Amino acid sequence: MSHQNAIHAPADKKVVSKELLSSVVSELLPALESVVSKTIVNSISLQMTTLANSPTISKKEFAAINGISSAVLEKWIANGVVLLAPTPTTTITQQRKNRKTGQMQTFVMERHGNALINLEAWRQKNRQQAIKCRYIKP
Repeated sequence: MSHQNAIHAPADKKVVSKELLSSVVSELLPALESVVSKTIVNSISLQMTTLANSPTISKKEFAAINGISSAVLEKWIANGVVLLAPTPTTTITQQRKNRKTGQMQTFVMERHGNALINLEAWRQKNRQQAIKCRYIKP
C-alpha cells in the first residue's frame, strides 16, 4: 500500500452559507428553549417546595435535586456527609399457630419507616462551611 492511499484527504470542503446556518438556528432555538425552560421550572419548583417546607426529604428527591446518583448518595450516607433523619417505627403483633405443636404463638415485629435525609443538618453543615470559607467576608 502506498503512502498516498493510506492518508485520506477530504476531497472538497463545502462552504455553508450564513443564511442556511441562521435558518437552522432559528428553527432549533425555540424547541431547545422550551425544553430547557421546562426543565429549569420543574427543578426549581421541586427544590423550592421540598426544601422550604420540610425538614426531611426522601433519598430519591435529594439525589434528583443535587444531581447525584443513588450510589453516590449511599456513599455520602455511609461516610457521614449526609445524615438520616429518625423515622418512626411501628410495632406489629401477630398471633400464629405453630405447625408442629398446634399452640398459638405471639410474634412481635418492628417495621421501620422509609429512610429520610435530614435537611436541617444538611443546611446547617453548608452554613458552617460558608462561614468558614475564606473567600466570603462576614
